[in-house]
Amino acid sequence: MGAIGSDPDRDWLGGELRRLRSEGLGTAGRATALEILGLVDLERHHQKMIAWLLDPSQTHQLGDRLLTSLMKRAGHGDLPAQALAEAEVLQEVEQPPGTRADIVVRTEVCTLVIELKVHATEGVRQTERLADGYAHEAAPAYVFLTLHRALPLSDRFHPMSLSEFADDLEASLRSAPHAVGAHGAAARTAASDYLTTLQRMNRMTALDDDAARLWLSHGVAMKEAEAASARVLERLTVALPGRLDQYAAQLKLGTDVVVRQQTYEYQSQKHPGRQPYPERAVVLARRNWLAADGTLRAGIGFGHRLRKAGQLEPDIDAFKTELRPFVGVFAPDQAVYTALSQLPGKTWANRWLSLQYAETNPPSGDRNLVDGLIDRILDQLSASWKEYSGQIDAAVRG
Repeated sequence: MGAIGSDPDRDWLGGELRRLRSEGLGTAGRATALEILGLVDLERHHQKMIAWLLDPSQTHQLGDRLLTSLMKRAGHGDLPAQALAEAEVLQEVEQPPGTRADIVVRTEVCTLVIELKVHATEGVRQTERLADGYAHEAAPAYVFLTLHRALPLSDRFHPMSLSEFADDLEASLRSAPHAVGAHGAAARTAASDYLTTLQRMNRMTALDDDAARLWLSHGVAMKEAEAASARVLERLTVALPGRLDQYAAQLKLGTDVVVRQQTYEYQSQKHPGRQPYPERAVVLARRNWLAADGTLRAGIGFGHRLRKAGQLEPDIDAFKTELRPFVGVFAPDQAVYTALSQLPGKTWANRWLSLQYAETNPPSGDRNLVDGLIDRILDQLSASWKEYSGQIDAAVRG
């Protein structure tokens, strides 16, 4: 398996994956307010947040810290504190008509003009026209604020990335005293949330760097490992029925305990237009859980999806929800299923109750992996048998 073929490499990779998962790698998805609302790619909403943060009079109580940092980046690092504290922050200012500045910060001694681009590119002579429109004001300063520090067409604009803005915001939050009052605390939380949005947009977190490094270094080997795990799980499904026979005898569940397999078509009730697909159940059952013709009415066992009708090879993936193998109470007889419907836990396919995913975390040591995984599944089945076999007896007697 190339890069992770040796034991030290394999151990290191496993440790890295566990560390990244514990730090939140496995919880990808929307997390900040703008992400949840689907607004993170819309420039107007970033404009409003940035203007709010630059305004020293707002409830975030950051004062002029962030504005001071931005002025320094724009070449004005020596402005009097009083002038910044009394700054006026405006949005979408037309000057002259037909030229609109995203954010304008006016003080007694200078004017800051910010052109913001999240994903869009600069319009025709846009920064040149903006610079000309504000050239008559005292000590104008210009910032071209973009996601990846794009260069403006006008050399009067200072390029700045949202990553740099995030650095300044983080420093302002860190240096500011604790917010006073409920409004201040809520506003400070909003500022911190926006910082997280910017960091996630720019993938600036150490976790992202580590995760990317892990994938770029070992991605090919991981694909090989994924394919190997599928082969292991397929072998598991082949070996499991025989091991269940041995298991029943070893635990002395009784001479009336048998192993049964059943393949059935699963049709989604939530999405009735989807094509049905086959699944297989391998279960332990008492003989009195069988119908007079030997048909299985209920059992406790292991289930998994098959690739498609006519093929018996399993389609299993330990990390895809719809393809993960599972264990639980299997009741294809609808009368028994109804009688057991009050069992706790998840149900599935109008056949399975108290369903849980099969344990596929590899056991430690050098033992054969298929045998080790089967033992873990047998432990799950043993617990289910102890908990539910009496209730199945009662439901079958009905």
